[in-house]
Amino acid sequence: MTNRRDFLRGTAATAFSLAAPADLFAQAAMAAPASSTWDSGAVRHLLPTVSDRRLLIKTSFNTPLSVAPTLRVDGTSVRGRMSDTRGEHWHFHATDLKPGRPHQLSLVGDKGRALCEPWQLATFPGPDEQPKQFRVLFFSCAGGHEAMKYLPPAVRMRLFRRALSFQPQAAVANGDHIYWDLLSPLTAKRLGASPLAEQIAGKFDRAGVVLGGDNETVLKRLAGPQIASIYGGEFRSTPMFFIQDDHDYFDNDEAYDDLITFPPTYFMLSLARATQQMYYPEFLPDVARPRGLAWSSSPDRVEGLSETFGTLRYGRLAEVLLYDIRRTATLAGPSAVYIDVEAERWLKARWPSARRRSSALTTSSSCSIASARLSFSSTSFGRRCDWRKRWRQTLWAIAISQFCGARGRSPRSIAR
Repeated sequence: MTNRRDFLRGTAATAFSLAAPADLFAQAAMAAPASSTWDSGAVRHLLPTVSDRRLLIKTSFNTPLSVAPTLRVDGTSVRGRMSDTRGEHWHFHATDLKPGRPHQLSLVGDKGRALCEPWQLATFPGPDEQPKQFRVLFFSCAGGHEAMKYLPPAVRMRLFRRALSFQPQAAVANGDHIYWDLLSPLTAKRLGASPLAEQIAGKFDRAGVVLGGDNETVLKRLAGPQIASIYGGEFRSTPMFFIQDDHDYFDNDEAYDDLITFPPTYFMLSLARATQQMYYPEFLPDVARPRGLAWSSSPDRVEGLSETFGTLRYGRLAEVLLYDIRRTATLAGPSAVYIDVEAERWLKARWPSARRRSSALTTSSSCSIASARLSFSSTSFGRRCDWRKRWRQTLWAIAISQFCGARGRSPRSIAR
């Protein structure tokens, strides 16, 4: 049973965040302790996700690999699959793992050469197990290029290390991993359509393919500093769940008489899919989630993966349903929908079952969390501005949520 002291310890960052200015958070981040001295070797970034019996890892390397690398999971070898067209990005999908236990991982290259130091990654408890607690980190809007006056990668990485010091068993990155808007009258001229953007990355050819041409070079030049440089290997032992939002489709969600940016155009969709394919994991299959939902089981992805709908299930204790609405929302007048009709049916059918445990719904448009037994707190890290007056421009929104196995007790009663 969770007592008041344990609850407050697990959510202690909240009170400080609600009163402190952004600059103070930057100072705190710079003072955060360094992570363990893990040797990343040839690895530029590494982001994993897991279920009870599977894992999926996206990784990039400092130089292209001509031979497919191998991920060793305990005594099993998993051959990597190329995620780009040049051998810099690879992914690994392992199945039939034992649930609820740490697995020893290592990456090796040609002739068994170690590509980085080994590490551990735990699978989630099985669906019939009842863990005592589950702590999950929620954050949003981590993207932004330093040259465009976003926080330096070193500061953001230290903020991540501070968040990871609370030892969450999972992390949810809720959208806006990229800020490089291309058409928006409000934001494009200072982001992806600015002279600085062309100087940093080049210019997209909207009639060209994204992977396999010059567009791939442009995409990597802008996305690498916003994703690979920020995460590095910090989350190698923390399963991550990435939801895409409007800026991940390379525009701001706006509507004018002469321009409506969403639903995304084919080129916007291609950029978003390529970024996901190279840099961060899709959602692993779940027995309670239909495989026929929109953007699930695509032929160019690992079988059964979903690009837009995910399930984070931690035994019988917690279930978080995750969904990206940007690909399915429409503006067709009275018949417009916020989410695909079949996906809505899945959510409505799943919610009564999920409510029997600590549960949450998280969408790309906003972080919507609901549960009778969910203790929730949030920590916000502001951009370089007066965040009290410019709340909508806040860059960081980090939340530590702790699911407690205290049956029949609300967060308020636990806090007492």
